[in-house]
Amino acid sequence: PVIIMDIKDCFFSIPLDKQDSKRFAFTLPSVNLQEPARRYQWTVLPQGMKNSPTICQMTVAAAIQGVRKDNPTAVILHYMDDLLLSAETPEKLEIVAMEVI
Repeated sequence: PVIIMDIKDCFFSIPLDKQDSKRFAFTLPSVNLQEPARRYQWTVLPQGMKNSPTICQMTVAAAIQGVRKDNPTAVILHYMDDLLLSAETPEKLEIVAMEVI
């Protein structure tokens, strides 16, 4: 048996350290420059940044490391925010899935 999972809004679920937030700042001008431009800072991992996929991959790997250790016979594969779980029996697969969740 196999279960495929997708982590909803994975990138946006990874918080940035407050000290790093300023490094992810951006400015948006107002319409027709009617008022000063507004400056914003990301507080979570933004999509599109060069290292975001690597950070996402590492974060998910760290999060499921304990499940892999506790269930050595189960197959747990992940790529970014997608997970594939497989186990010998449906009952064991359900246990693994609940641990991942």
